[in-house]
Amino acid sequence: MGPRTAMPDHDTSMLRRLAGLPRPVWVICGGVFLNKLGNFLSVFLLLYLTHEGYSPFQAGVALGAIGLGSFFGNAVGGTVADRIGRRPAIVVSMIGAASFTLSVPLSPNIWTTVVLCVVIGFFARLFNPAAGAILVDSVQPEQLLTAFGMYRLAINAGMAIGAACGGILAGLDYNYLFVGNTVASALFGLLVFLLLPETRPTTDATGSDQADRPGSYRDVFSDRALVLYVLAIVAGTYVYVQSTSTLSLHVRDADLGSAFYGVLLAVNAAICVLVELPMLKLTADRHPGRVLAVGMVLQSVGIGLTAFAFDHVSLLLTVVLWSLAETIYSPVAQAIPGMLSPEHLRGRYQGAEGIAATIGQTVGPALGGYLYAANDQVHWLVNGLLGFLAAAIILIAGDPRHRRLKAFRIETVADVQSQGNSALTKAGP
Repeated sequence: MGPRTAMPDHDTSMLRRLAGLPRPVWVICGGVFLNKLGNFLSVFLLLYLTHEGYSPFQAGVALGAIGLGSFFGNAVGGTVADRIGRRPAIVVSMIGAASFTLSVPLSPNIWTTVVLCVVIGFFARLFNPAAGAILVDSVQPEQLLTAFGMYRLAINAGMAIGAACGGILAGLDYNYLFVGNTVASALFGLLVFLLLPETRPTTDATGSDQADRPGSYRDVFSDRALVLYVLAIVAGTYVYVQSTSTLSLHVRDADLGSAFYGVLLAVNAAICVLVELPMLKLTADRHPGRVLAVGMVLQSVGIGLTAFAFDHVSLLLTVVLWSLAETIYSPVAQAIPGMLSPEHLRGRYQGAEGIAATIGQTVGPALGGYLYAANDQVHWLVNGLLGFLAAAIILIAGDPRHRRLKAFRIETVADVQSQGNSALTKAGP
């Protein structure tokens, strides 16, 4: 573990906060931007497979297979990041994702495609816990939210630009989508291989080898605060994913046209890209649990109000509300595992957040679609109430900052002692 410096005073300038982020944060943000820029498979897979003659049901099974692979990718990725290293986890993730993505157009039938999608989902998310752990490894406690805010901005910008690029490529030839996805993944892996040092701490505060420290997901899910947080993320993600699933059905049933649905998603992307960092300036020094709770409630209210929005203006206002809510809670949601996690379990704590999000993303469209078909008003009401449930769970969990600050002080003291012992050894008797 390298030397630590004293914690600086909080700076109100977001530009200075960003300038103070260390190099590994910028490498990860640049890499994830490239990755999301070429993340065409999950966006256009349904269109590609139906274009190839498969039924919507078969295409839906393939898309769901990506979610299944993602679940295991997050889980295994956390263990790899902690036991082997952050850097190899990302490089292997991107090599695997690139290789198997390029194989999809060569698949002879839908069932081979489904298997490929499971494998692609696994490798495509294997990097996620390692990326989050790198941010936690590299920054001081007061920089954590800024780092994750920049990470979120890179994801949103990459996805917004990537969706437009993917539409152009799909119009030319669907095969270009797979080539572009492969190139983007390979570039992320190459960037990390060439520019990113390994950040995984090699020793703990006592000087013991981190690799010898016991740890598993059993330890992670024995953490009461983390479990409460995970439950809240499942609920919040369930609500959020309605924006990319049942909201399209509502727009269709309101006779507003599919083009308007695209406008709503574009408005959401624009708000996230333009507002998230300024919003972070307002929330960075506040109680993260309360910020997360407020964001969850506002998101659920925004999504729930869809039940009463049947024209362009009212529906647009609901999207603005839940999009602003997303800018409030998203950086905090990804940063809290880093505040709670001990050094030797940082990857697994990030993996737990990814697992929770994957569960919400998988259950949301399925259960939401079922409820919408049964009674659309009940469906939107359930979403409106889930945010209040998530907020209550988060507030019960307490303030996660205390644990991170305590760990930081222990690490700092250990580093000073280690440097002092090293100096005495060099000086001799």
